[in-house]
Amino acid sequence: MYRNTVTKNLTPTVEDLRLAPPMYTPNTSNSDPDYFASVPGSPEPEMADEEDEETILENAHKLKRLSSTNKDISKSLEVKLYLTKSIGKVGEKYTIIDPLSYEFKQGDFIYGFVLITNRTKVDIPFDMFSVQLEGTATFGKTNSTLVDQPAHISRFLTMFDFNASWNDAFLDRLISDHNNPHSSNPMSTFDPIDNTYYHLNAKKIFEPGITYKKFFTFKIPEKLLDNNCEQSLIKHLQIPPTLGISKNEVISSLRHKWKDQDIQVEDLINKKYKYASLTNDFSFVDTSISYAISARIIGRVHGYSNLLGAGNTNHNHDKDADEYVVANEDYKYIRVIPITQEIFSLNRSMIHQEARLLYSAMIDNIKDKINQGRDLSQHADALRPMTSTGSLATLRDEPINSIQTVMEDPNTLHPSSSTTELAKMQQSYYSKTNQTIRSVKNPEAYEVFYPIKKKSMFGSSKVTGIMVFSTPKKDYNVNYMSLPQFGTRTPTILSIPFDIVYIDDKHSPPEFKSVSVELVSLTIKSKKHPIPVVIHPEMLFENKNKGTSSSQDNFDVITIKRFQKYAFELSKLLKELGPELNVEREMVQDIKCLANLSTKYVHLKVKNLTFNKFQSINQIPWDKKIEQSSNGNEKFEDIKYVKKFDLNVDFGSLQLRPTLSDFCLVPDFQSCLIGRLYYLKIDIRLHTAEKISLRVPIVLQKT
Repeated sequence: MYRNTVTKNLTPTVEDLRLAPPMYTPNTSNSDPDYFASVPGSPEPEMADEEDEETILENAHKLKRLSSTNKDISKSLEVKLYLTKSIGKVGEKYTIIDPLSYEFKQGDFIYGFVLITNRTKVDIPFDMFSVQLEGTATFGKTNSTLVDQPAHISRFLTMFDFNASWNDAFLDRLISDHNNPHSSNPMSTFDPIDNTYYHLNAKKIFEPGITYKKFFTFKIPEKLLDNNCEQSLIKHLQIPPTLGISKNEVISSLRHKWKDQDIQVEDLINKKYKYASLTNDFSFVDTSISYAISARIIGRVHGYSNLLGAGNTNHNHDKDADEYVVANEDYKYIRVIPITQEIFSLNRSMIHQEARLLYSAMIDNIKDKINQGRDLSQHADALRPMTSTGSLATLRDEPINSIQTVMEDPNTLHPSSSTTELAKMQQSYYSKTNQTIRSVKNPEAYEVFYPIKKKSMFGSSKVTGIMVFSTPKKDYNVNYMSLPQFGTRTPTILSIPFDIVYIDDKHSPPEFKSVSVELVSLTIKSKKHPIPVVIHPEMLFENKNKGTSSSQDNFDVITIKRFQKYAFELSKLLKELGPELNVEREMVQDIKCLANLSTKYVHLKVKNLTFNKFQSINQIPWDKKIEQSSNGNEKFEDIKYVKKFDLNVDFGSLQLRPTLSDFCLVPDFQSCLIGRLYYLKIDIRLHTAEKISLRVPIVLQKT
């Protein structure tokens, strides 16, 4: 039964349950009797490796759809899915629900039934009828049209309902069921509540004028199967939320209207039709994550010649050239917004620490391999005569760490005259001001240093003080806000503690012009290879002051460009050294993946900000502190100014320019091919028009 349902081979065989079984005929000859000589050979295929296996269920999306080209088939062989409020039972009334009025989560049950009606006057054959809950990530070609085939489809969830699908057994779905597979009374499977039959014909035919009904039940799992992630990363195995507009869902919805001939152009223009992803959630235009319950009738194309007509089949009943097709199907898309499990929340810090360790180990291995290649290259250069010199030879003499520093921070090439003074101020901050941060439960902090400079009449500048903007490193949680049609909407007001420290022995602290906050939505996707690590805040930003280039402190510069440099360096060494430099396939794949990631940033401005009981940051008083310190026999005073406050961020006041009437922030998640992360970008502007930017990661989850 397992091989004839879940793992039924994609290549048709001659098996046909609609034919009568062979008759036994005694053999009167003297030769050994061959009792099965007249039976068409249909040996069971050997179990293949999972990677090489080509089954119908795994490739159903690749099969031809007869109903997409011939509307009459959909009328002749009708398939309709319905979702119900409670579990369906024979002889009991049911309440049909709109699936797009719910947001499902882990552990939720999905109840419903599917109706199959043969409206012709002849038997219609089928080879497989399946009812499944499918979770699909679809990656298309950017700027492609709606009808283009997607570039890549990843099915991360497939749940098969054996009772609703056709199988060889008459299974009891409920304790109250008493199915009798040997009963000759057709009324034994008749449901008088809606005049349907709740068992499919054992000969794999849909009889004329009969409507079959199959109940189904699915439960959304707590997490994905371990084989969904090659690295077995815990975060990659969490249920992802519905994201983006699925092209398959749009096509399926329009096809329904096309079949029923009730589609109106005005409805399309006014966006009357609803989809599981109802709003702009800032996904890539060609990428989506969708969940759907599907019901499919799959059979051999020659079996539907009566429906298609002899001129519409190219096979002319040639069984050797036969192929499987989807005769008809129906989908019900659902919206899934998972909740954060308590055990995951409690272990979040451990998961992030593991992610940092794995990422650091990957970086170290790549650097070791590049240094190894450089050593081999230098040894090869020493053995052959020097013909020319260039920048490459110069780079080879440098350790990779120093090269990386120069490439990532060009300012290190041009040290200013104030570098020594700035270093002294930073040292003073770490030795004294850090006591303020250490009083917080978590001693680490997100912080940014900004030198305050004074320009002279000759255009040169001198560092007169240093300003430090910091907040403790901890999880800042924001609740997912559902749309009004899914329940009450309670915006989150997040309170974040901040310290501003100004160190200057001669000048008073500067005044601030304004404070602004943006929520940054970052979507990351891989074009082909699975993302080998869990992306953590240190990969998103560094909070390093780089003057006017603070906009470059992002994932593209810090992570993607880093791996592009690694890819360029390793590629150059491999071309030069060949097999002598043994680079593991996994390392090459990981570098290629991270170097080719695609990103999408969306900035949403927070309109409502408050500072404790104050209306502006300038109303918060500075706390002046004078500390005595010594350096050997020399004693001196350190003067610092400290401003403490809680910044209250109202997430119900998010604005997007240009303004959209509705948008939705899905919970943050990461999978092997796509992820969504959030962080706040807090900008403090001085009266001199200088800007200090600090980035703080945000955990947006549904609880």
